[in-house]
Amino acid sequence: MLRIGSSVEYAMRIMVRLAGQAEAGTLSAERLSALENVPRDYVDQLLQRLRRAGLIESRRGAQGGYRLAGAPRQITIGRIVKAVDEGVFEGVCDKYSAGQAQCSHVDGCGIRPVWERLGLIVEDYLDKVSLAELLEPETGVSARVAHLFGESLAR
Repeated sequence: MLRIGSSVEYAMRIMVRLAGQAEAGTLSAERLSALENVPRDYVDQLLQRLRRAGLIESRRGAQGGYRLAGAPRQITIGRIVKAVDEGVFEGVCDKYSAGQAQCSHVDGCGIRPVWERLGLIVEDYLDKVSLAELLEPETGVSARVAHLFGESLAR
């Protein structure tokens, strides 16, 4: 169902860190590991996935390291999630079609459209929040989130 695993959490933290350092140049995997308190091997795996997805670039040499492959405004949370994990929303019905379990409600299931729509809503939401917005103070991020849902902050 809905889950945010450690790979998504760590990748988000790494990407926010790189976005904050965009003007300063690159950060090494070792430095990212230390700054985010994430094991180096795990950082290497995440950086590889992010690079394969075209979200970051690497540079070798004395001034080497990692940096964003584009502007923080162009990189969404949704793209990051898809780069390191299958997604935040695990489709309930997907496990049946992949042969992992048997579903006796193959035809005419009224639950499937609910789960599918929820998955689309979650993905759409994550695709509307950019990395640049996560660099704002928490109140700014809260305001953006409220705006996406057509809410005001006063409750």
